[in-house]
Amino acid sequence: TCNSRMLRDEILNHFTISPNKLHVIYSGVDTQRFHPSVVQHRHSIRQRYSVPEDTPLFLMVGSGFVRKGVPITIEAISKIPNAQLMIVGKDKNMGRYHKLATQLAAGRVHFAGVQDDVRPFYGAADALILPALYDPLPNVLLEAMACGLPVVTSTKCGGAELIEQGRCVEVCDALDVHGLTTAINKLRDRYLSATMGRAARATIEPHSLVAMRQQLSNFYLRLLEIGDNNLTRKCA
Repeated sequence: TCNSRMLRDEILNHFTISPNKLHVIYSGVDTQRFHPSVVQHRHSIRQRYSVPEDTPLFLMVGSGFVRKGVPITIEAISKIPNAQLMIVGKDKNMGRYHKLATQLAAGRVHFAGVQDDVRPFYGAADALILPALYDPLPNVLLEAMACGLPVVTSTKCGGAELIEQGRCVEVCDALDVHGLTTAINKLRDRYLSATMGRAARATIEPHSLVAMRQQLSNFYLRLLEIGDNNLTRKCA
């Protein structure tokens, strides 16, 4: 099985295999644990990092900052007045990113490090930024949407195909600074951000863990039926 159409299409492009053998089943997310109620943490997290309540705060989550698009996001944030960026995760070259943030957006980029529970940070943010160089279907995108956050992601992120562009996600090329800046800037509008966030939650609700388990169960049952039918034909 493939967890996105993007991954399926890449396999078909690079390997000789029948399309009938590749089935797309999207990853699931715990929609009860990741829920818009995380907004209750908004004040405490913002207070901890000295982010004013009315300041647009954008969130990145994940380690391996180059692949996640941290450099281009810091550059984009530097071009947007009053916007701030929160980065949850780590990289072996942390010093490089601290220096870049200081040079381009001093005081507006916060490094929170690795967190045991990222939900409070979803609650504090206004949108998730994920201009990944490559990611078939990152859990963070599903979690953020389940928490009611709009998403800005790249054309090389399989999660972008889950939603119609403009409803709850903005999609741009992973290396397009102007496109990323434009997409992030749109979400400074709190009404638009809230509207897209509600659409994100509605879009992801059908992709619960229960739904994923049911799809996988049905898939394996079909495989067993096919196997039994083939065995019956051989023995006939």
